[in-house]
Amino acid sequence: MSEATDSREALQQTAEMLQQILEVMPDDFFTLRALYETHLKLELPEKAFDCLTQMDDQARATQNMEMIRFVLNQYASILDEMPEVQKRMDRLQELQMVVELMNEPAGPVQPPPGRATGIESEMALAWELFQDEILSQEEYSNLLHDLTELSSREGSVPVSALHILQDRNFSRFDRLMTHLCWKKRVPVMALSRYEEREELREVLPLDFISHHGALPFAQVGGDLMLAVLNPHPDLMRRAEELSGKRCHPYLVTPQEYDQRLMQIRNALSGGVS
Repeated sequence: MSEATDSREALQQTAEMLQQILEVMPDDFFTLRALYETHLKLELPEKAFDCLTQMDDQARATQNMEMIRFVLNQYASILDEMPEVQKRMDRLQELQMVVELMNEPAGPVQPPPGRATGIESEMALAWELFQDEILSQEEYSNLLHDLTELSSREGSVPVSALHILQDRNFSRFDRLMTHLCWKKRVPVMALSRYEEREELREVLPLDFISHHGALPFAQVGGDLMLAVLNPHPDLMRRAEELSGKRCHPYLVTPQEYDQRLMQIRNALSGGVS
């Protein structure tokens, strides 16, 4: 009998033992993880995936952060081969953000009605930047804290991850913008190159551009060009519903966004454009 055969039989015996343990303790994380890794070594991807989805279900039921992180890492490793796991990843990432916020020492404040969707998307962006190693653990934690703190206040500009990082004098801001441009496939635009235009001032409601970080700066044919602070798909869908036009996002700096927003406000209130 070859060494390879001996090794496979030992792995099969381990798998059988772990299965027996799970019959008694079906939700034991250590055993599920061990069985998952054993199935991978046995080159049994379907059985391994079954273990992974069990851990996913258990992670969501118990809000176990260690299990959440492990499952997310494993999903990420198979995402190219199994794009259908993206939905599971999204749900688990949302739970992770909630659990982390619940564990914040200061006690997070729930976003006020009408702004929750925007804050959730900003939290998701913060998580992506952390996962992509654009933010350190400390920077990510500070960003989440500020997002939840600011979401309870009524401000004159959108509550966005980019605003907070700019206010914190984030030293790698240019790199962050380049990263978002590449990852999201959204061009970075110098908004100052385009004059504020009267015919675009009320294409989207003032409340929307003040709170959701998307304002029109140009129109090509029947399509709108939108300056955005976070190019997430839900924002584009909402903008298209409100405007009745097809919208194309362009990433801009918070400073330029705020300046243009002020120009629009002044013009609509009868001030100087």
